[in-house]
Amino acid sequence: MVISEQAGQALYKACYKNGPHKGRLLKNPPKDPIARAAWYGAQSVCNPYKLSISALLFMPDNEREIYREVEKLFDDMKAAGWRPEGLDCDRHTLERLGAW
Repeated sequence: MVISEQAGQALYKACYKNGPHKGRLLKNPPKDPIARAAWYGAQSVCNPYKLSISALLFMPDNEREIYREVEKLFDDMKAAGWRPEGLDCDRHTLERLGAW
């Protein structure tokens, strides 16, 4: 699946850029509202326990579009056999310890 330029940039802002977690999702949602929507979309597949129900309920329409686009991307990745759950640092650690 191909995502829009805006969704791609938002998803890039929702990830670590350097360090040991480079390429993984940030531990907490970013401050930028569009990047936060992409982060929520990715976390809905990677680690749904980090989602805020109130943030999803009151999300503006433009952010909701980004959320749905990124969520669909990650769902398609999962359906294709990829393991996007490893992009969340906390879930990766819990799976490695056998707690998930």
